[in-house]
Amino acid sequence: MMVAATIAAALFLSLASYARVEVAPGVIVPAAGISPILPLRPGVIVALPVRDGQEIRAGAVLAEIRTEEDSASGQPVAARIGRAIAQQEAELDAQARATEAAAQAQLRQVAAQRAGADGELRQIEAQLELQRELVASAQRDLERSDALAERGFVSRHDLDQRREALLSRRQALAQLAQSAETRRSAVAEAERSAAQIAAQARASRAALAAARAQVSQQAAGMAGTRAYVLRAPIAGTVTALTARIGQPASTQTPLMTLLPKGSTLRAELAVPSAAIGFVHKGQRVSLAVDAFPYQRFGAIMGTIDSVAASAVTRVDSTTPATGVLAYPVTVALDRPSIAAFGRREPLIAGMALTARIVTERQSLVAWLFEPVLAVRRR
Repeated sequence: MMVAATIAAALFLSLASYARVEVAPGVIVPAAGISPILPLRPGVIVALPVRDGQEIRAGAVLAEIRTEEDSASGQPVAARIGRAIAQQEAELDAQARATEAAAQAQLRQVAAQRAGADGELRQIEAQLELQRELVASAQRDLERSDALAERGFVSRHDLDQRREALLSRRQALAQLAQSAETRRSAVAEAERSAAQIAAQARASRAALAAARAQVSQQAAGMAGTRAYVLRAPIAGTVTALTARIGQPASTQTPLMTLLPKGSTLRAELAVPSAAIGFVHKGQRVSLAVDAFPYQRFGAIMGTIDSVAASAVTRVDSTTPATGVLAYPVTVALDRPSIAAFGRREPLIAGMALTARIVTERQSLVAWLFEPVLAVRRR
């Protein structure tokens, strides 16, 4: 009997195996990560057009936050500044209209002056043409008289009168030429004045446009200080919606979280540094989800996909804080669901879990004699 018992014990020790298991906390997360929605500036939530579980597109408005402060009189400070900015805009508009009207009036006056000078110049040029013909005629008459005077047919007195007539007509021609030049100068001056007025008008318009742009920028800045909206950075599903209309918004507290649309789920573990030496990519992992007690619903399986090369202190909202350094390890799930009550229940991002990683298997005999063998190896 003793022999049979001894043989049975020996067989049990040689055939039975011992598994070294490391336990690590973890959480279900989307493979693409999650997007916590944090306020940009403190304020009060005045609009919340989304609900928990709602699918939204990228760029959709998630919340509107009022940041405007009230003065001691009870009036909003931003509203008072906004009224002052609106008054500045009205004054700039009035100044622009007055400047444009003055420029147009000056241009009309200069245009009238130029038109008058042009008309006078055309008349003088016609007179110049006629006067040139008169000078040429007097010149020819004098030349004929000189020839006749040499033969005694024209008296010296008549010859002198013809010379005086030629000189008088030349003087008149010179005066007309001077008048024409004066009118040309007037036309050129009118053109220069028109160009100068136009340039000044453009400069005034540019200065007013710059001032208006600055005021508009101030107005836009004031609009941003009164209130702002938070928009969805990605398309996804709204979860963990804790915000409520009327409550304060803090830059340290997420209003909600966005789960990326179409992202697969995975498990993210925080493996203690004491166990990381036996954890490697490709190992199988048993995951007990807290929402589905292991004793009743069993565990889901996965495969280690990556092991971080350095340890970190995990204190974010998606992975349990361990209080000590741990190595992030990601696990690809065999299925994104678990069997419960006769159907497959989908896993949800944020579910906490406990991972069991088999790091070593050995027979009970080897396990019993391992301390002895370790001493001999020393």
